[in-house]
Amino acid sequence: MKQGYFYIGNKIHSGNKIGLIFVLKIADRNLLKLSRLIYISKNNSLLVVFTPLSRSEKVVFKKHLKTNDTVRKYFDAETCRLLENMISGLLRPEIGVDLVIRQLTKDQEEDYKNFEYKCYDKIHIPGNSSMKRSNEIDVNGHKVRLGDSMFRLFLRLVLELKKKRGGWVSRYTLDSDGIITDVDKFQIYSNLRTSLQGSLLDKERQKFIENNGSKQYRISLHPDFITYHREKLLKHHDNSIQELARKLPLV
Repeated sequence: MKQGYFYIGNKIHSGNKIGLIFVLKIADRNLLKLSRLIYISKNNSLLVVFTPLSRSEKVVFKKHLKTNDTVRKYFDAETCRLLENMISGLLRPEIGVDLVIRQLTKDQEEDYKNFEYKCYDKIHIPGNSSMKRSNEIDVNGHKVRLGDSMFRLFLRLVLELKKKRGGWVSRYTLDSDGIITDVDKFQIYSNLRTSLQGSLLDKERQKFIENNGSKQYRISLHPDFITYHREKLLKHHDNSIQELARKLPLV
């Protein structure tokens, strides 16, 4: 942006673009320079600024904040969570396909050859959910939220994958298990793929949730690359998800 000012990134939230800026030093503790940043970076509705301060500078800076209305310092809880996710995502090292391939064990290499898995993503299911039917999963370090129906399908595919027989499950089996409601409707698979696509390493959703043309689906990923918090899943508000969790092996 200008000398001593570094624009790190941004995130869209409720239609507003939030920018993240690092300032090497606020000269003379002048908050006016901070208030002018919004005009320099015109496409942002809100700017979050980080700057290093000594202990003595911090005391003076706080006094200025109390008397200067041009600089916002209070956010609601939802915005704070968004900023936390945004910053952690920017600081988190990227996982590359080549790096994962280089780190495969001999057994994993053999499984990729035998079962023809196509992806190398890292998935963790922390078991966090809300009564709003929103379930959190971590895809390559990025948080993704799924509604109960999509999460139930995802967890059932994980269960099949953990059997270490390739992970394929028939849509008729999914129907008889109560995971889907109609074998001839495919929207739920498309919705699940779309929800995950942006966090996948190669962004190719059809490869990740794979269909073999024989009315079977699977997560095309080595089972070792999916972990979960089984105890939390056993306490899920949805009984059918609890039942799936009981069948998951310990990891």
